Formats: sequence, structure tokens, C-alpha cells
Amino acid sequence: MLDELFNLIKQNGQQAVVENNEVPNEHNEAVMQEAQASIVDGLSNIKEPDQVNSLFESVQSGHAESNPAVQQISNNFAGNIMQKFGINGGTAASIAAAIIPVVLAKMANRGGQGGVGGLDLGGLLGSLTGGRFGGGNLGGSNTSSGGLGGNLGSMGAKLGLDKDGDGDVDLNDLTKMFK
Repeated sequence: MLDELFNLIKQNGQQAVVENNEVPNEHNEAVMQEAQASIVDGLSNIKEPDQVNSLFESVQSGHAESNPAVQQISNNFAGNIMQKFGINGGTAASIAAAIIPVVLAKMANRGGQGGVGGLDLGGLLGSLTGGRFGGGNLGGSNTSSGGLGGNLGSMGAKLGLDKDGDGDVDLNDLTKMFK
């Protein structure tokens, strides 16, 4: 799961990090790893269903940068790369703005279609929050791939919790419950 997230960050961080003269080449990989750590830490700190709903709606609507959770993740990431790698504040903020909301939006918008390499925002949230939010659909394209998350998703679908009719219970279903 984290490998897929890192690959998505690398794809979207090429211009902001690798092609950025303000980031020393020897720090390119570490800066992108810091983006991953910031996303994982930020998402794992989400505690309330309304925060999940707000995050998901904002990234799907193209307004991720205005969401408080995304802002917090971006600010933490920018602060960390300033401190760890000596990157100036303006550059750090622009790198964060170019990576964090874009990666979250791509995960959210592709989650319903299997995600990037099977990675979706709902699945990542479910994994990071111990199943409190999101779904268990991380490694494969459907819940029949087995495992506890897949079994729970199948049971949830049978109980009428599959609000979007895609065969699993994930963040998409959660957001539909609150509308």
C-alpha cells in the first residue's frame, strides 16, 4: 500500500521536487518520502466522520487545498522539509501545494475505479484508522480478494451499507450516508 502511495507521489512530484533547482538532488527521494510520511500521519489523525466527509468532498470537487485536513498535512510537510533539508519557506510551500492536494485528489477520484495500483483514499483511510473510516479495498480491485477487510466489506454490502452499489463498503459509501 505505501509503495503505491510513494509511486503516486513520485509521479506527481517530478516537476515540484526533481526538476526544482531549490531542492538539492541528493534530497529528492527524501523529500518525497517526507510527503508520504506527512500524508500517512495526517490521514491517521482524522478522528471524526464529518472530517472524513469534508476531506473526501473537497478532494473530489477539486478544492482539496481549502480543506483544513489537507492544509494541515501540507503545512506539516512544508515545515518538515524546511527543517530537515534547509529548503526555504516559499519553495517548501509550493512543493507542498503541488504534491499533497494533487495526490489526495487523484486517490479520491480514482478510488471508485480501482484506484492507482488498487490504492484509493477510502482504502488508505480505512487502513490508517484501523477500519474506523474507509474501506478494506487496498490491494486488489474488489472485495473478493479475501482478508478481513474484504470479508467485512462483503458483509457490509449484504447488510445494505453499500450505498453506491459497487460491491464493497468504503469511504464512498460513508460519504453517501451523511448526505
